[in-house]
Amino acid sequence: MQNLKNSAKDTLRRVMPLSLRQRLCIGLNRSKWLTPDVRYWWTRELLRDFADRDRDAYHRSLWSNHLAYSLTYEVEQRFGDENMVASRKAFISDLRNQLGQMGIVPEKDIRSVFEVGCSLGYQLRYFETDLFASATEIAGVDIDRYAIEQGQRHLEAAGSKVRLICGDMAHLQELLHGRVYDIIVCTGVLMYLAQEDAARVMSVMLENSRVLVALSDPGYAQFDNGLLEHSVIREHDGSRFHNMDAMVKAAGGTVLFRRWEGHRLVDGQRMYVVFAKR
Repeated sequence: MQNLKNSAKDTLRRVMPLSLRQRLCIGLNRSKWLTPDVRYWWTRELLRDFADRDRDAYHRSLWSNHLAYSLTYEVEQRFGDENMVASRKAFISDLRNQLGQMGIVPEKDIRSVFEVGCSLGYQLRYFETDLFASATEIAGVDIDRYAIEQGQRHLEAAGSKVRLICGDMAHLQELLHGRVYDIIVCTGVLMYLAQEDAARVMSVMLENSRVLVALSDPGYAQFDNGLLEHSVIREHDGSRFHNMDAMVKAAGGTVLFRRWEGHRLVDGQRMYVVFAKR
């Protein structure tokens, strides 16, 4: 029976053009009568060959169309302290401590913040209300137009100054328009880029940050990411484990703080955090 199912799925992928399957996935994911798990399953199965052939384009397609794993990024599921996961809280605590060691008071001294891969803007909103109270410019970019539109609507209704931009981080230099921010944040995003592309984004972030760049990505379970000679594919979703330490140094930056906890899970994540500056 399983072989028959697999054969049917293979036939469907073979006879139906990729563009049509992508449109079908978008339609299925807008159907609220299907559970998120079912929608995710159909997307994965319909686009499996696409993922195998061009992993980076596959991830870009999922995020830009709010498909698969992006389905959990909804306003009611992400905004608010009660929805901030433990690994992200630990990241923010590390950031506060690092700034303190630099003699910087986050609530008073940080005037501008930019987030690469901001999704709905929920983390930027937390920064605005709980960490960088004096910041006058708080902005972010994400490729997911649905998340940007929903997040911006929510933020405006809350009277927030956070500004969200829809764009591809592969074009970060153009999106920043030469603007330099005190802090640039990038959490759980570089993992969806090939090593060379992630390194280019890293270089742009370092060039356009005044105080530091705050980064987090999945920790490699077998050993410290800082020992990786090249990026490694994560089997269950095709994203990557990167050596961000090496990327920082290759871009002429300095690592100020790092945390690798690949040996334990925090809300399902293995923590790998790097704070750096040029």
